Amino acid sequence: MLHLAGITYFIGDRCLFSGLNLQANKGDRIGLIGPNGAGKTTLLRLIAGKLKPEEGSVTYESGASVGYLEQEVLEVSLDHTVLDVALTAFKEASQIEVRLEKIYHELEIITDYESDYYMKLLEEMQRLQDRYAVLEGDSKEAKAGAVLEGLGFTTEQLYQPLSRFSGGWRMRVLLGKLLLEHPDVLLLDEPTNHLDIDSIAWLEQYLQNYDGAVILVSHDRYFMDRMINQIADLRSRRIYTYPGNYERYLELRQEQMELQARAYESQQKQIADTERFIERFRAKATKARQVQSRVKSLEKMDLVDAPEADAAEVNFRFPQPPRSGKVVLTIDNLRKTYPAPAPGESDVTVFNSGQSLHIEAGEKIALIGANGTGKSTLARIMDGVEPFDGIRKLGHNVILSYFAQHLADVLTSERTILEVMEEAAPTSEARSGIRSLLGCFLFKGDDVFKPIKVLSGGERSRVALARTLLTPANVLVLDEPTNHLDLASKNVLVQALKDFKGTLIVVSHDRHFLQGFASKIWRVGGGKVTEYDGGYDYYEWKSAREDADSTVTPAKKGITGKANPVDISAVGNVQTAAVTDTSQNGKDKRKQDAQKRSEVRPLQNKASKLEKQVKELEEEKAVLEAKLSDPEFYASSEAAAVVKRHGIIQNEIETRTLEWLELLEEIEQLE
Repeated sequence: MLHLAGITYFIGDRCLFSGLNLQANKGDRIGLIGPNGAGKTTLLRLIAGKLKPEEGSVTYESGASVGYLEQEVLEVSLDHTVLDVALTAFKEASQIEVRLEKIYHELEIITDYESDYYMKLLEEMQRLQDRYAVLEGDSKEAKAGAVLEGLGFTTEQLYQPLSRFSGGWRMRVLLGKLLLEHPDVLLLDEPTNHLDIDSIAWLEQYLQNYDGAVILVSHDRYFMDRMINQIADLRSRRIYTYPGNYERYLELRQEQMELQARAYESQQKQIADTERFIERFRAKATKARQVQSRVKSLEKMDLVDAPEADAAEVNFRFPQPPRSGKVVLTIDNLRKTYPAPAPGESDVTVFNSGQSLHIEAGEKIALIGANGTGKSTLARIMDGVEPFDGIRKLGHNVILSYFAQHLADVLTSERTILEVMEEAAPTSEARSGIRSLLGCFLFKGDDVFKPIKVLSGGERSRVALARTLLTPANVLVLDEPTNHLDLASKNVLVQALKDFKGTLIVVSHDRHFLQGFASKIWRVGGGKVTEYDGGYDYYEWKSAREDADSTVTPAKKGITGKANPVDISAVGNVQTAAVTDTSQNGKDKRKQDAQKRSEVRPLQNKASKLEKQVKELEEEKAVLEAKLSDPEFYASSEAAAVVKRHGIIQNEIETRTLEWLELLEEIEQLE
């Protein structure tokens, strides 16, 4: 489907790729990894055709399409609604709609129904209507809505202009459009950067079932571990591929490095022994032939490269925090409402539960939930900068430090990174660790002398986070601290947070990051905070159990319903009635159950038969649609018969599906 052969590419006088090869086939989900500056984004741009290699070729299977989601938002009119932008993915269907409207208009004004032109219009109309049906043009709005809602948009937001949304939400719209286009090769550059934890889970599931090839750059290890089936490691100007997910890659990479190290050491020993022999016997005529033989063997030897050392990890530790009291923070009567965002709209209520929150020293809490549910609002309430209808109380000797992305905006001075950090360091111990801390956040060597004003927004965010961590606080409130960190830097931060002796409250959508240190999960949503006493793995297990407990699953597959609530006050009466139940009542009940089963069983058999028929029809429909998806097929002699059969099958599927659903309702009522 995609083949890169011998790619060489320079940026200025620096060779980024040399003889690079990569292949992606249908169903491959490739995680592209490598250190910062290795060229991951550049490689995606080469594959997408936005850059041209100096040497080598990028070739696609005949007719294959490619879609590319860049890190930056592309040019798009902010006056268009969210749904309108997503619907541009259905280009062919929209073009057919426009052409059909013109045909309908022409047919209305034509009076000569026997003319060749009239007949040609009818033929074109029929052909376009058939093609439109194959493209399922009538359902394009429903498809777009489903994808956009999966990415976190509400139904109301679909009809709002892009101008009302931040850059992150606009990126979600473009991601939704790209998914709806369904290219054969899908290129994604950090697609989870602007998604919340629920939207990431939705995207993960969507991509697991994607039938094209996916090449992904991501620093979200949890996402990669669950979604990809191949790793492409970009290093030393080439790509090395490994089967499996990121965790499996780490194992194979370690094995490879050990094998390479042994081969390198063995060869180096062989070279040293040979050179000693040459040096020892060079002057002896009786050994001249053997010496020359060994000289030639050295000249012809294919040298084994020394294994690359992994990037050095910075061993950063938080300054020892002062000790606080047992209770560090309490919030009573949690209620928060924002004024209406625009005239005529309602106020926005974030918290309405009036609940109390209680945080004790040493707890490491992760705040999770969908975007817009109030995670950052709660973090600001904890910091004391966000007013709310309740009471916030800090415990004894609490020193709280707060980080949020917007704090980076204040770093606009002429001073260098190092000067800004030294200014914020409260102790000589903290100042001595500034270089190591900056290295953790990707500022190395002379980078520390860059003026703040020349840094990108992401770089300023990293400086702001580093400044926050200099403070010897015993309570840290961190809002999305990993947004601009690579995998290695995240691991450093995770270890530092695990070793931190104080109290942590962290807002993050990075599940692997949370898994590394969180001992308690607070899920924000529905106007309240739901607490889970355990790490992220426990939260996933517990929430899945809660979802399962909230539904009743009858024996027949495909029928589900919500469990009926039970009035606890009536339980005692039910138990008393059970004790006084007579054996005759038991017999009557068994008789009724048997009668119900006799009525339900034939309906279940019929429903099963219909379900099988629908499945067979859908399989036949898929075969026909594979033919109809090729525009050249319509010129063949069998096109008309296939189109006709496709229409018949579609009607049969709808009829039998409706009958199946009616049977399921009848079965559910009987049960």
